[in-house]
Amino acid sequence: MKRMFSMLLVAATVAAFQGFSTPVMAQGAGGNIAVIDIPQVFKEHALFNKQKGDLEAEVKAAEAEGTKTRDQLRKMAEELQSFKPGSPDYKMKEEELARIQSDATLKVNRIRREIMEREAKLYYTTYTQIREAVSVFAQRHNIVLVLRHNSAEIDASSPQSIMEGVHRSVIYENQIDITHDILRMMNNGVPQNAAAPGNQIPVRR
Repeated sequence: MKRMFSMLLVAATVAAFQGFSTPVMAQGAGGNIAVIDIPQVFKEHALFNKQKGDLEAEVKAAEAEGTKTRDQLRKMAEELQSFKPGSPDYKMKEEELARIQSDATLKVNRIRREIMEREAKLYYTTYTQIREAVSVFAQRHNIVLVLRHNSAEIDASSPQSIMEGVHRSVIYENQIDITHDILRMMNNGVPQNAAAPGNQIPVRR
């Protein structure tokens, strides 16, 4: 199913090159050079955000269940105080409390691990689809190199933001960013009226 979706995405990408206008572009050796803002693609990728939202909803549901279990354990701990230490009833209640607490811990750890694995898989699958779309787009527009770009403004009040900005690979680009073109293809599907694509990358709007 994932392979089929990926193939459909690539097919949609090929068809979606229609109607693009002619841009200013950077020329490399034998082809064009472009940049793409991967964080922005993830941020504005409709399907990715929907699936990520579903995962976040599961996390909230698990947290609510965990709160309910903690309340139950607190109530049992209070009830335990009403029994005489060492008595059969005390030991039975103590064992029940320990069992429920152990089961709850195992369940929380399992759910946390599963959600982390699914989130990582979601990022991997989406990134793979983005790479496939970029690859097809680049081949159709004679782009020989696509560089990772971050268009976010550097926050002068944040040391982390400053250091990340200092280490960015792309310092300047002029109308060679294909981020919105890839987003448009991945979010909007295939245009109905096709025209033969040219060999130049689209104008930034």
